[in-house]
Amino acid sequence: MVDNVSTISSYSQSQKNFTKVLKSPTAEEYNAVASLYKSRKLNKKVIYLYQKALLFRKDKLGFFHQKTAKSYMNLADAFYTEGDNESAITLYEKARMIREEIFGVKHFETANVYSALANIYFYKDDLESSLELYKKTLDIRLESLGENHLYTATSYHELAFFYASLEEYETAEPLFIKALEIRKKLYPTSHLDTASSYDNLAICYYHLFDYEKAYTNLLESIKMRERILPKNSPLLASSKTNLASIKSKLSRKSQFNGEYLFKKLITIPRSILKVN
Repeated sequence: MVDNVSTISSYSQSQKNFTKVLKSPTAEEYNAVASLYKSRKLNKKVIYLYQKALLFRKDKLGFFHQKTAKSYMNLADAFYTEGDNESAITLYEKARMIREEIFGVKHFETANVYSALANIYFYKDDLESSLELYKKTLDIRLESLGENHLYTATSYHELAFFYASLEEYETAEPLFIKALEIRKKLYPTSHLDTASSYDNLAICYYHLFDYEKAYTNLLESIKMRERILPKNSPLLASSKTNLASIKSKLSRKSQFNGEYLFKKLITIPRSILKVN
């Protein structure tokens, strides 16, 4: 059904030419072309195509259908990328309504909507709503998917990130560790998510004044990122800058035997929080 994607991609990337190629496109074909636009960061065209796919599915499948819910999720993700949080929330809520009706409130598919909503509320500084949803998502994923699942690791990481952003590092630490342990099991080789866990755990230890652990974890993160990312990656450069700061603290701590107050220099920016 989407084996003509390579043919479609050779045509001009406009809605007009797209409809010429496919006289009666299906939702799957709209989504396939949207993925091509998404890879090129042409988000407005992604929104247009996801809207078409949603209308198609609502018409053919009805509102309470899992594929309709998926279309709402796709479109909500695109609006979130565009920075239109209010439209994204409205669409996520539609997906939530459908999935709760079809799967129930304790299903991992429903939990994925809660996770997306939690991230938006976090960015909007609605901390009470986001915390409630982060905890709810983690509970559901633990019950439905188990401890050793990528989505469960993501929930631990997001909840840890939430607490770290509020400078509650002692609460964040064991959650970051949980996420790291799961990711190390599921990703036997280098992976960006595992590197992110090492990185955030390092920053957590930094603010807990455990510079030895901060240095060890950040060094591991850098080693992984060097295997995956290009040498000029801003993320890699930022990690190396942080490592230099930690190394400086270790040196000063040794010099003064730790008998002075350390100034907090490294923070965890919200921009590194991954939306799932």
